[in-house]
Amino acid sequence: MRILKKLFIVNTQKNRPWYNVVLWWEIRRILYNIILLFSSFIALSLLSLIIKDLTPFFSPPIFFFMAIAVFVLLANVFYSLGWVFQLIARNSSNRFIKKNIPRIFIYGLIFSFLIQLIPSFWATTDTLATVERIKSKYTGLNFFSTEKPKKKDLVGEYILSELSIKQLNFPDSLINKISYKLNPDMTFEFNYFPQHEFAMSLTEYEIVNTKGTWGIKKNQGSWVIPMGFDTFINIKPGEIPSKGRHYSNSFIINNEDPSYEIYKIIGDPDSWEGITLIKRK
Repeated sequence: MRILKKLFIVNTQKNRPWYNVVLWWEIRRILYNIILLFSSFIALSLLSLIIKDLTPFFSPPIFFFMAIAVFVLLANVFYSLGWVFQLIARNSSNRFIKKNIPRIFIYGLIFSFLIQLIPSFWATTDTLATVERIKSKYTGLNFFSTEKPKKKDLVGEYILSELSIKQLNFPDSLINKISYKLNPDMTFEFNYFPQHEFAMSLTEYEIVNTKGTWGIKKNQGSWVIPMGFDTFINIKPGEIPSKGRHYSNSFIINNEDPSYEIYKIIGDPDSWEGITLIKRK
């Protein structure tokens, strides 16, 4: 108990030199950041229980690490206000201030943790209000088909969903030219398809025409459509990628009933970021 008091309870002796006050706080800055890191892990774990598919909210990952860096920087700036406040208020005669100064290090830790819990409080409030867990705008693993679809339910012509058109910023001039067909003979033909190659975002794509063969395969617990490309022609002159490409786990079948959708993952598979194809009515 004495060790804990020495660590967390501020020394408020009035005759202490100002540099000893600053030193007390700066020595504990390391402890503060360790606790901050641990509490961040707790806050993210709690948030992952409330929100479906938390990973896409941090895509691309660089934004997540930037946000962490900004938060840690601001937290340490406010931490420095601890010893500033103690130096300013140590001669105060106010009873409330005199009573609480010894605990301002603890109060700072609690305040930092509560700040980290704000997303969880917000997500919980939204979930209670809508009676539905928050999910990413990108389809998550929980939506993928776990029962093998029938071929006849997949055969047909598909179009980009309205959400995907907006996310891609797909040209209006090409929307009516779209033709994505899965044929009964297990061939397919995609015209004006947004193809992403090592993309960092949905808007980084090229328009291609392609055809080949398709199938139905189980991959990591969900059902996917392997695509074998016989021809793959880029609209841009002179760019014709090699034939026979296969994307065994990129075209994922969504839903558990005949109103299936096809989900195409873009970029990092861990982000679940992608576009949705829906069957034309």
